[in-house]
Amino acid sequence: MTGAGLRQLGRPDDPTTVAVDAGTTIVSEAPLAPADAAPATAAAAPRRDATIFPGFDGLRAIAALLVIVVHAGFVTNLTLRTSLGPYAARAEIGVAVFFLISGFLLYRPFVARHLALADQGGGRDVPDAGGFLLRRFMRIVPLYWLVFVISLVVITDKMIVANIWGLIECLLFVQGYRQSWALQGLTQAWTLDIEVAFYLFVPLYAWLLGRRVRTPRTQLWLELTGVAALYLVGTLVHWRMIGTDIGPADGWSVWLPVWWDLFSMGMFLAVVSAWYGRQGRHPRWSTLPFSGTVCWLLAAVCYWVASRKIGLPLWPIYDVTARTDMGKHLFYGLFGFFLLLPAVFGPQRRGFVRRFLSSRVMTFLGSISYGIYLWHQTVIDVVMVRGGWKMWQVSFAPFFAVVLVITVALATLTYYLVERPCQNLARDWARRWKNRPRRGRALSAAGSSARHGPTAAGRPAAAGALGTAAPALPVPAFPASAAPAPAVAPVVGPAGDVAVASVPDETTIPPLPEPHQPDRVGWREDTGGHFASSD
Repeated sequence: MTGAGLRQLGRPDDPTTVAVDAGTTIVSEAPLAPADAAPATAAAAPRRDATIFPGFDGLRAIAALLVIVVHAGFVTNLTLRTSLGPYAARAEIGVAVFFLISGFLLYRPFVARHLALADQGGGRDVPDAGGFLLRRFMRIVPLYWLVFVISLVVITDKMIVANIWGLIECLLFVQGYRQSWALQGLTQAWTLDIEVAFYLFVPLYAWLLGRRVRTPRTQLWLELTGVAALYLVGTLVHWRMIGTDIGPADGWSVWLPVWWDLFSMGMFLAVVSAWYGRQGRHPRWSTLPFSGTVCWLLAAVCYWVASRKIGLPLWPIYDVTARTDMGKHLFYGLFGFFLLLPAVFGPQRRGFVRRFLSSRVMTFLGSISYGIYLWHQTVIDVVMVRGGWKMWQVSFAPFFAVVLVITVALATLTYYLVERPCQNLARDWARRWKNRPRRGRALSAAGSSARHGPTAAGRPAAAGALGTAAPALPVPAFPASAAPAPAVAPVVGPAGDVAVASVPDETTIPPLPEPHQPDRVGWREDTGGHFASSD
């Protein structure tokens, strides 16, 4: 892992920086310790994990714009009446990109904690599931409920909600689990059913893989095996369920296991990224000239295959076959995989692709991408009616421009009035939840390490199960009462959507006091999500 082509992150000649907001605050990451450099004393800081991923704002912006293209293209003349129709129809691939982003951003902090615990001699990791789910709830639910209610009033004839039970199904993200419920409410919100299920799944999966952490390499193989198993099981479940329309199984298309293949591809990137991050190095290929461009050319090939070679129809709703649906998942996943690669690996200020993803425009659009995703379909319906346009007889370019401007305006407004305040509130609530009085909380670092694993010579004492606050902060092995608060470089920028990317669960080792976290260090909590993340 120390070949000549690999290089240290954070060197003065190539600092990893993040440009944020119109004020453009630049965050530089400190050098990382090499993997084979053992701490000289028990007070030495554990290895830092590289957590600066400025390109994820741009990725979320691309995914959101693709979703607008597929919906605007269908109601205009683009999809059904031009030669570009197959490519416009496949813009639904943006949903797959969101799922890979969520897999990466939501799982990476968990695997980083597992590896950090392994570096300190092993033990048992107990994820902060309560804080994680609270932040996820505040990330997704308030804006969704607001847009749902407004759309229900503004486009009543387009919002199919059968009765009070249909309303409850939409508000609880279960409307897609039966075919008879699937088209209720915001039609694009079926993806949120899958996202919410993934939010519930991630802490449980992380807990299973962190129950007995041993050596770093053993943990690495366990993580890779788990991700491979998810991919294979998801693929088998998907293949088995295609065409099933009997009883409760007729809504299989929103079952989380059917989409494990896409989420697991993002989780695989998270595992590999965390492994390289703990060593402070880039993969050799990612430092080569034009590596980002080559990755995106491969993504373009996958998009072309999905558009032209696997027989997917132009209509958004169709009867699936094993060939088309399995092919769609495969090439949609590969497209997202190659699209993400430059943003995950390599010097993030080198090359056109990485600079484009972290540009101010893409960063801004990425920060409001959740609002774009939720508002755009309502805007399309209103513009069609108010503009007097007839379906399939509208020129795509002017229609798309009008929809985009209105959608971005609404998304910006609700970002500052709803999303950002809710995320700030969620962070405060999660911090209080984490620091709530509970049995065993006052154990010292030394006493806690006795429960969770041996303290190896020359290593800092493991202070219990790893917690959930910024992995990039060095934590000296002082008793909790005497530990100085680590310094954090102040950062200015919009909080919220996953974009420049803040690890959903910041990582520090309790019971040390948790420092105040600025809005944007590393990546912000998302998709999500796919709004971590549809952070």
